Amino acid sequence: MRSLIKIYHDKLINLNTQIIDLVNLSQIQEAKIKNTNAIIFDNYPNAKSVALDLQKDIDLHRDNLLYGIPYSLKDNICTKDIITTGGSKFLKDFIPPYSATVYELLQTKKAILVSKSNLDEFGMGGTGLYSFNGYVYNFHNHDHITGGSSSGAVDQVASGSVAFAIGTDTGDSIRRPASFAGVVGYKPSYGLVSRYGVLPYAPSLDHVGIISSYVTDAAIVADTIIKFDDKDYTSQKLSNINLYKNLKTLNNIKFLVFDDIDDYLNPDVKKSYYRALDALTKAGHKIKKVSFQSIILQSLRTVYMIISYAEGSSCYANMTGIPFGLNAGGSNYDDIITNNRTQGLGSHVKHRLVIGAYITQAKHFHTIFQRSQKIRTLIIDEINRILDQGDCFLCPSASSIAPKIKDILAGKDSATLVDDLLLFANFAGLPSITVPHSKINNMPIGLNITCKQFADQLALNVALTMEEIFNYA
Repeated sequence: MRSLIKIYHDKLINLNTQIIDLVNLSQIQEAKIKNTNAIIFDNYPNAKSVALDLQKDIDLHRDNLLYGIPYSLKDNICTKDIITTGGSKFLKDFIPPYSATVYELLQTKKAILVSKSNLDEFGMGGTGLYSFNGYVYNFHNHDHITGGSSSGAVDQVASGSVAFAIGTDTGDSIRRPASFAGVVGYKPSYGLVSRYGVLPYAPSLDHVGIISSYVTDAAIVADTIIKFDDKDYTSQKLSNINLYKNLKTLNNIKFLVFDDIDDYLNPDVKKSYYRALDALTKAGHKIKKVSFQSIILQSLRTVYMIISYAEGSSCYANMTGIPFGLNAGGSNYDDIITNNRTQGLGSHVKHRLVIGAYITQAKHFHTIFQRSQKIRTLIIDEINRILDQGDCFLCPSASSIAPKIKDILAGKDSATLVDDLLLFANFAGLPSITVPHSKINNMPIGLNITCKQFADQLALNVALTMEEIFNYA
């Protein structure tokens, strides 16, 4: 099993390198990708000080695989006394008085935060082009997007500047950009990782997850951040979670695949996809084609937009600029709020919040929002019906390689129904993971698997099996 974290850990324990060397290496790699605009906050001065302190006790932490390992947090995750902007001008100077639970858990393990990564403003966007801090460019080719909203975190892992990164995923925000950058993107089951201290977008869809170079690294990090948290009302209690210890390759996996996929894939991606299916079959695994109800497939994106925009509008009603955030001034209460939001929020966020406010008006709530929630229930029933037929649902993580920035800016959206399939996992709170498969014109493309709720061990084991078959490098 390949693992960057284990390689670093073994070198530290055997005194073949020091923690400060790992931090310096991260900084060097970060400098090389500066023009990708992947980071918002540089924590290296503090990280180096922490590294020197931790080195003194290295021999006491032989069993702690994350001890002294550099990592990055998406900048919608609150860090006490460290700036947290959410990628928004509104919070460009915001320093939280508390920390997110996921950050505290990693601090307890003595992993070293070296940076906060760039993102689409408040997680609203799928391109990495909607941050107040500027566009994020794909590490492999700057003409292309990395994807969003966890764009900066994905670029950092792809470049090797950090061993892992923590991102968030509301629709595909970890898993799709992971495909575009050739890394592993893992979204655990809903409620396994606390969202306390994470700036929300749509709480019923939001997941905190992991970006890493290898599946084993994702399992190692997950064992630390999957913990019950009474500060998160959606947190789930599960016993005997030990994903890394129980990680293994599997035989006779029954993969479920969409039977009507060809017309929704770029031709090169289609060839890559079928090569992957052939490789899985030759390795002794089974492929079963399944059909989704067409009405369910056609409603995925619309239902996602209605629910997420409505929840986002509710979550960001507190963005007035009066208790915190940008304060542009004004002659009265209404003027202050109007000025603050006009100057502080980006056009893409405004667009979503305005639609969300419309949806949640009393006269529209039942006819639009409540009906969408009922359709969501049907969607959940549909994916669970499909998953009853095998071990996991397998699909391309995107219908194409990463689109070009100029095409996105020109309004040329190449997304197809395949790009909506990742939404199933957010609607139903299912574990879902993207694994890199191959490259097309030197640009990565990945495959995604989704399993039943809380079958995270199975999801990781299947992902590890695929990783070893594809041997992506």
